[in-house]
Amino acid sequence: MLNYLLFNQTTQQTNPLVSLLPLIIMFVALYLLFILPQQKAEKKHKEMLKSLNKGDRVILSSGIIGTITNIKEDIIFLEISPKVEIKVLKTTVTRKIEDDSEVKNG
Repeated sequence: MLNYLLFNQTTQQTNPLVSLLPLIIMFVALYLLFILPQQKAEKKHKEMLKSLNKGDRVILSSGIIGTITNIKEDIIFLEISPKVEIKVLKTTVTRKIEDDSEVKNG
């Protein structure tokens, strides 16, 4: 009887890694599905901001569309209408407009 009790106690012990395996798999899946794509998008946005030049047409996060007239560090001077220029933060630029077909006049 004593041997039976000792045998059952030793067989019921499981590796702690096995109990953590679902948690590890969930973390890896979340990293691959959410964190990694977000990091790639941020890197692409930073590269786009670095490539901005005078004369580029851009869209801001507020929806304002304009042409860059000057760039100073993290400030962009944007012409939104003839003789109307505003100063905006460089980080508010969401994308560059390559051609006018990207923007529908409404």
